Amino acid sequence: MLFNSFTYLVFLPIVVALYWVLPPVFRRTLLLIASYLFYMNWKPAYGLLILALTVVNYFLGLAIHKFVNKRKPILTAGLIFNLGCLCFYKYANFLLDSAWQSATWLHTSLHLPMNLPATSPALDIILPLGISFFTFEFIHYIVDVYRGSKPVTNFRNFALFAAFFPSQIAGPIKRFQDFVEQMLTEPVFKPAYFQSGMFLIFLGLFKKIVLGDNLGRVVNAGFAHPETLGTLDAWIAVAGFTFQIFFDFSGYTDIGRGSALLFGYKVPENFNWPFLAANLTDFWRRWHISLSTWLRDYLFIPLGGSRVSPLRQQINVMITMVLGGLWHGAAWHYVIWGAFHGSGLVLSKEWHNLVSRLPWLARFRPHAIWHYSGIAFTWFFLFMAGVIFRADNVPHALNMCKHMFALAPSYAVTHQFLMSTLPITISLYLVFLLLCAWRDSVARKGEHANASVKKFMTATSNWWQGSLPAQIAVYAGMAIIILGFAPRQVAPFIYFQF
Repeated sequence: MLFNSFTYLVFLPIVVALYWVLPPVFRRTLLLIASYLFYMNWKPAYGLLILALTVVNYFLGLAIHKFVNKRKPILTAGLIFNLGCLCFYKYANFLLDSAWQSATWLHTSLHLPMNLPATSPALDIILPLGISFFTFEFIHYIVDVYRGSKPVTNFRNFALFAAFFPSQIAGPIKRFQDFVEQMLTEPVFKPAYFQSGMFLIFLGLFKKIVLGDNLGRVVNAGFAHPETLGTLDAWIAVAGFTFQIFFDFSGYTDIGRGSALLFGYKVPENFNWPFLAANLTDFWRRWHISLSTWLRDYLFIPLGGSRVSPLRQQINVMITMVLGGLWHGAAWHYVIWGAFHGSGLVLSKEWHNLVSRLPWLARFRPHAIWHYSGIAFTWFFLFMAGVIFRADNVPHALNMCKHMFALAPSYAVTHQFLMSTLPITISLYLVFLLLCAWRDSVARKGEHANASVKKFMTATSNWWQGSLPAQIAVYAGMAIIILGFAPRQVAPFIYFQF
């Protein structure tokens, strides 16, 4: 069931109404049933997979807490189980194909005697939606219980943590301590939560459908036929994908967070103005925050983090980002994408250290030109990384890069961008960029500006919450724009494939 589908727009109000009508004792059970119905709407059999993973990890948490002397082997078994499930469903065919291609190369190039199948072997596996997010939440749970957190003893509560439908398919990756604490608090209807939730849902639909999906048509056209692209065409397609995936994924997160607020739950924010990052390290503090903090806490720090030698730190960063790239997809171009980001993070840290050691260079850092050149370079890096991420494979990515720098004159995609998205859509993209510039200006002016902005935002929020006509007018306007610019075919969210 897609957040941007008519089915969900019927499903959500029904569940919300039942939730607040039922006595409090039944509300969590209702949410659990609704979460399984939400997931099983796609493929009913995989509801059993979520249930099996939930049961195993529930008992693993209890066992780690109870059998203190044996908690390490229990944790190891739990990690093997969870990662084994993820590897089977997501990476089995990738590993088989890689092994077949390697063996074929050895047979062809070195003439080694091998009895190989004519085509790459493949298992009949359908990737379960959201399994990467499920797995990371379960690993977080058993590791934190191992580190001393109390396990969830109520199975219904644990099952709801695992299956909660607003964050079920593509996150954000929740921390069970925060979520369970909210579950154990008596649910009380809060008008402020409800109003914020409705606004986030409309905002998310607006981002996804009006901005993301319309960009997606141009991006798809460009990446489908790179051989026909001129230089400007290629840059529009590549830059368009960087913004498309932001509008698509942050739109999904907004709808999920908004849906959760309708039930009185808060899930983590996942984006914090990522295009204002002046370096790659800052970007990863702002982009897909729940994943980047998970990788930090459960991979980078256990590897030694920043407590080891500089060389080992760099190796830890590379390992973390390569595995983060592989988490996104079972293909070599995702591995290369992770290595590309890892190399960027290492070089960013080395550049920071170099500037700190050279006073003549460090004195330029407070200047605006330094800051904005950092943002521009970060954007350029993200565009190049986006080519690797969006391409079907490595040759496809190289072909796109060739046309980006070939100075070819075709303008087919440029024309499609200017005409098919219509002037009002382009204006909305410009409004987004102006908002980014305004937000960056406020951040650079310091605490005084922030206090003034907070005062203004508080007054605006109070007016908004107290003005039902204004809310109706804004939501009606957004609904008209969303329906008016919606593509004929519903487009799935990009991160559903991960």
